[in-house]
Formats: sequence, C-alpha cells, structure tokens
Amino acid sequence: MNRRRKTHRGLPRRVQAKHGAYYFFAPAPTRNPWTGKFQTWIRLCSIADGEPVMYSKLGELMGDKKLVDGTMPSLCADWKDRKLDRYSDEVQKEYRRMADVIATAFEDYTVADVTTKDCADFLRDNFRSKHNTAQKYANVMRKIFKFAISERGFRQDNPCDQLDLTDYQTKRREVLPAHEAIKAIREAALIGKDGLPTESGPMFQCIVDMSYLVWQRAIDIRTLLETQIDTNTIRFKPSKTAGTSGKVLDVEITPQIRAVIERAKAIKKKYRIISPFLFPTQKGGAYSKTGLHSMWRRAKERANVTDGIQFKDLRALGATDAAKAGKDRAEIQTRLAHTTGKTTEIYIKEAIPEKSGLDLKLPW
Repeated sequence: MNRRRKTHRGLPRRVQAKHGAYYFFAPAPTRNPWTGKFQTWIRLCSIADGEPVMYSKLGELMGDKKLVDGTMPSLCADWKDRKLDRYSDEVQKEYRRMADVIATAFEDYTVADVTTKDCADFLRDNFRSKHNTAQKYANVMRKIFKFAISERGFRQDNPCDQLDLTDYQTKRREVLPAHEAIKAIREAALIGKDGLPTESGPMFQCIVDMSYLVWQRAIDIRTLLETQIDTNTIRFKPSKTAGTSGKVLDVEITPQIRAVIERAKAIKKKYRIISPFLFPTQKGGAYSKTGLHSMWRRAKERANVTDGIQFKDLRALGATDAAKAGKDRAEIQTRLAHTTGKTTEIYIKEAIPEKSGLDLKLPW
C-alpha cells in the first residue's frame, strides 16, 4: 500500500505544488509531452491557473500513449529523437511527419503485437492508389522496427521484411517536357496574374536554367551555397545519396552555367539580398520545397501549360537531350550521380535509336 502523504494533501498522487506551479513527479525519467525532453519533474501548470487546469493537464499527461514504453507511439517518438540526425533537415521533417501518422494508426498497439498483416492493412487502407507513398511508408516502418529490434529489444523480427509490395510497384515516369513548354513557364514566371512584374521571377528563371544545365535535384539547387562554387567547378553533395553512396560531384562551370551564376549574383545585388545561398528568396533564405513548387505551379497556370510536367522533369530533360546529342552514357551517369547505369537509363526518357550505316551492293 502507498503510505499516507504528509505534505501536498488533497493533490493527486505524484503531484506536488512548488515554486508557484504544479509538478508531476515521475518514477523514472519520462518524456515531457509538451517539451519532448525526458524529465523526472514535469510541470503541469502554474498554481495561479487553478486546480481544474492542473487536473486537465494531468489527464492529458497520463493518457499520452507516447509516455508508455513499449507502445508504438512511444517507439515512434523515440525513433524520431534518436535516429534522424544523419538526414537532411528536409528529410527529417518528412520522416517525423510520417512517423506521427504511423504512431496514430498504431496507437493501440504494443510494438511486440504488430504483425505483417497489420502493416499490410495500414498500407492498403491508406495508400491503395498511392503506390509511391505506400513504398515510402513501408520503408519508414521498416526502419522503425529495425530500431525496435536492435536498440530497444522489443521484438526479434521485423514485420515489414515479409510485406508483399507487388501491388504498389511504381511505374516509370514517361513524361518528358517539350522545350517550348519550359520556355513558356519561364516567361510566365516574370509576370503575375495582375499583369505586373514579379520580384521572384528572375531568380526562378535562374533556378530552372541551373537545374537543366547541371541535372541536380531541386533540393540541391535550392540550397546551393556560393561557397560551393570554385573558380572552375561547382561541388555538389547530392542529399539523396548522402547517407548511402556519399557521392560527391564536381560539375565544370561551362560558359552557360557561369552566365546563370552571374545573373543570380546580379539579382541579389539589385535587391540588396545578403545571403550565403546563390538562389535566395527576397528574405535571404533558401527556397522551400513547397515554395518552389508553388512558383512552378502558378507560372505553369499562367502559361496555360496543361500537361503533367513537374519541376523534377528538368533533370530528365537535360539527361535526355545530352543522350540525343550523342554524349557518352558514362558521362551522363556521372553527372546524374547515379551508382548504376540502369538508373541512368530510367532518366533518359526517349529511346535513342542506334544507327546503322552499312553500305551493301546488290550481288546480282
């Protein structure tokens, strides 16, 4: 039996009033749901807020599944805290969001109770027609359960290892933008719906042009620093492969690339933008993923381009144009920072026919 309290009588068990506030005293360091930190003393509210607020906060604290070790919400929160540091800020943000979705879906599960069928049901119920998204969630779940096995010891098998993902196979993207469509989008970016010049249009054009010329992903163009630019090269560390192959690519600065760099610097000077980024926003920061895609979408609408081309198609367009011009496949693979030629072929959208020039004479 718990001994009778000699102090703080009238308060709920493990709740004490001190320093002008109500605190919950946890038996072991516990995640504070309001700060994310592991604490023994968790502040509920100030005494001035009154006991009703204290009871409300206590109920919220005690009902939070993330505080119960061994539950899926607790595992997902722990994984977010301990395993995301090696990823870029953008990937961390995406993984945190996906982990929260998984935690909510498996709120009533302990880690040990989750089966392969439970994972399959989660994918089917939420992403039946979104094959790429289903693949991404399966990947995140696999990582979370790997953490549960190797570092938390909650189970000995990974339920995602036996997932049948054949129903979620992603199809090769066949869309290849026409040069005229890209030209129209670039021009439309300069004039807004109100018919007035846009401040962001010239820099948007620089981003589009650089993406086509160097074939790097949007995130690596958006966050390109001036310090990455040397006298004759631009050094890229592709964010997607930073945690796998760790490839580093030096792109030689051609006259066309240099012209884009000079245009971007001139725009920064015109608007008196002080920023380490080559293609900054008017406030000096790097364009966000949603910001760039929003600019692309609005310019595309104003240009009356109705096909399904996306900003990321610029990368494939550049690679395809190089292949059509007869550039060596190995050089194209190097520029795309691919580890295999098979991946490079996916980016070359149009089949480049082989030529045959044999000159035979009729023998009769």
